[in-house]
Amino acid sequence: MFIVWGKTIKRQRLGFVADYCAVCRDVRSFQLKRIGSASHVYYISFGEGDLVGYERVCQSCGTPFEAVPDTYSGISQVARAGSELINETFPNYFTVYRDQIESARKARDTPSLLTSAERRGLLREPFQLQAQLVQQKLASIQIDGRVWLAVGAFIPITWLVGGISRFIVGTDDDNAAVRAGLIGAALGLALLVSQLATSGRRYVLKYSLPHISSALAPLRPSEAEVDEILGELRQHNAKLGGKLNAAEVIDAIEKKRQAVWVQ
Repeated sequence: MFIVWGKTIKRQRLGFVADYCAVCRDVRSFQLKRIGSASHVYYISFGEGDLVGYERVCQSCGTPFEAVPDTYSGISQVARAGSELINETFPNYFTVYRDQIESARKARDTPSLLTSAERRGLLREPFQLQAQLVQQKLASIQIDGRVWLAVGAFIPITWLVGGISRFIVGTDDDNAAVRAGLIGAALGLALLVSQLATSGRRYVLKYSLPHISSALAPLRPSEAEVDEILGELRQHNAKLGGKLNAAEVIDAIEKKRQAVWVQ
């Protein structure tokens, strides 16, 4: 008898706290989670598992950060805006993050006053943080709407190609009909594989790029600066570096700036 057993990571939601998000560059509401390593049998785990650590996940951009529960004076069980959670969960927030708040203010209001080191750090930070999230997400195949459409189209494509073949060569040619069915199945499979292969990039464009462009918009980086950062990510085999190019990042930043200007 073969028994499937092993360890699995379990995340237990503890509540919500206020903290600083280095991607949003402002106070945000975070969901605090306990991470445990629990035994499982046939993928059914028992208990919370041995403590591995804690994480906080920004409720605005979805970026996970390591967390230290002792940082917080309390944990709210109700999700509210980060500014509303400060007094309850992190009353010394403005003291702890004084430097980051000042740096974010300078980047937003007077970016020309940033030193080259400050600018370099602020440009890289959102890429590095989102790269960690993307690395986790793309460790498994992302099944989105286009993948499901490709799955649903597999049989219709096979049937359609086979039907067209029967119409052209006649219903008596069984070998031709079989070949047409195989060609249809191959086309359907190729469509499915292509959508699976590009699902990771679609995830990055939909979820990561908007947050990166928001963080970089006040800094107005050049295409060369962005290209350098993406090149560094690729050198370290970060999946984010291979899913974006500098031109589309700059385009997203300009669209973000125009949207803010119109408002």
